Amino acid sequence: MGQRARLERELRSAIGEIDEKGLLFLLRQAQVLIHNARLENMQREQPEGAASPDVQRPLAVSREGTETVAIEPGKGGIFVTLGSVRKVFSAEEMKRLVRICYGAQTKSEALHQLFTVLVKERRDVLADAMIGSPDNPLLRRLFDSIRETYHLEDR
Repeated sequence: MGQRARLERELRSAIGEIDEKGLLFLLRQAQVLIHNARLENMQREQPEGAASPDVQRPLAVSREGTETVAIEPGKGGIFVTLGSVRKVFSAEEMKRLVRICYGAQTKSEALHQLFTVLVKERRDVLADAMIGSPDNPLLRRLFDSIRETYHLEDR
């Protein structure tokens, strides 16, 4: 038996002992892994300098309720609350996110860019907030909150 088959069997047997919150967390982690694998495959297959094609992204599992997103400047950085998760961003990290939110041609493009930057640089934010794709409602609310909180001088 191959290692993959053994791992799949172990995972199936462990599922019975995991509560609903744990299963949701595992599902979100799987979505992040799938997205990353697709990005890596796309980067390997794409010639250097070519524009990236639109790739089917994994869909986010919708979260019930109205989870809020808040951005609050503080002494130690910029505090971002995503649902029940609170993260600290440096001023430079937030500036980069602001530039993405204002620089993209469409909201959809900005969401994909935000997700990609967070995957590369702040994977902890995605994992802790259980954001598994650019289509996640919390990421959409983050985009809206950034645009409401910060304004570019030339706009």
